Amino acid sequence: MFVDRSDQNAPNQSMIMTRAIVEEKKCSLDPEKHHDVLENFTIDSPVPFDINAVLKRLQHLDEEMVPGAKADKQGPYHGKLSRLIGRLEAKRNDRRLAFLFQPPPECMDMAWLERMVHAISAGRGAQEDSQGGIKIIDFSEVPSDVLPLMVSLLAQIIFSTSLWTKSEKRHPIAIMCDEAHLYIPERLQADSPDAVAVEIFERIAKEGRKYGIGLVVISQRPSEVNRTVLSQCNNVVAMRLTNGDDQSVIRRLLPDSLGSFGDFLPVLDIGEALVVGDASLLPTRIRIAEPNMKPDSQTVAFWDRWNENTPISDTEASIRSWRKQSAS
Repeated sequence: MFVDRSDQNAPNQSMIMTRAIVEEKKCSLDPEKHHDVLENFTIDSPVPFDINAVLKRLQHLDEEMVPGAKADKQGPYHGKLSRLIGRLEAKRNDRRLAFLFQPPPECMDMAWLERMVHAISAGRGAQEDSQGGIKIIDFSEVPSDVLPLMVSLLAQIIFSTSLWTKSEKRHPIAIMCDEAHLYIPERLQADSPDAVAVEIFERIAKEGRKYGIGLVVISQRPSEVNRTVLSQCNNVVAMRLTNGDDQSVIRRLLPDSLGSFGDFLPVLDIGEALVVGDASLLPTRIRIAEPNMKPDSQTVAFWDRWNENTPISDTEASIRSWRKQSAS
């Protein structure tokens, strides 16, 4: 999130950033009240910290002068953190990333994480105020360059919480990963930050079941989804696929005796699907009933719209919403 791996000073920057965050996290803890946390503290300990204080620490090191033999001399990191500080300031001032760098005051409270995780993952009846059921988390407005990190971070929080929960208290959770090719990609560039996201989902796919975490991978382009994650799927529900690469991926997931079953993929009708795996005794071709409440993501009725006598348009309001980054 903070360090550019292609930077010449990336190793130093990563080490200093880690140290600054650890120090700031420790400063936010009460030595008496949080003694048990401080005894086993790591960089990954979920403790809130002030990013502005971290920035001040970095600026101090970047400008530090230390005593020399005859006069003050430049410190060991003098001028080597300028690029890191510049990137950090740019991201801190980016309104698109305000949810990260300008969080509400209540997020700095130690109890906030507990409330947030409970709201997402607690089952119905776990506590009196529990809502249970399905939770929909909308990442559509998160910038694409940090989307994989944000989605994987949420998955990591759910996984880690379940991992540290006693087995008799675990509530099973299924994480539905819609448009999975955007944040669990098969092809990654060297030193890509998306590699962290893929690594997290790979671990959940391989180990999640024993901790009560299931992964449902949903994508229109299975050929662009990480193969390790797909290989761990016990069930395949495949709707119509016309692309040869996508068909090949589904065929590889089918048992050898059912290879010809993949020939149906390009000729399936709308709402039809092939189901193979533990969920069905036999490979089955099914038809899915239309939902009573149609999703907002359904295909626009192009032909009907084009044949309307009065065109529908509100370009002025669209541009105004675009400029103020709000549809309201």
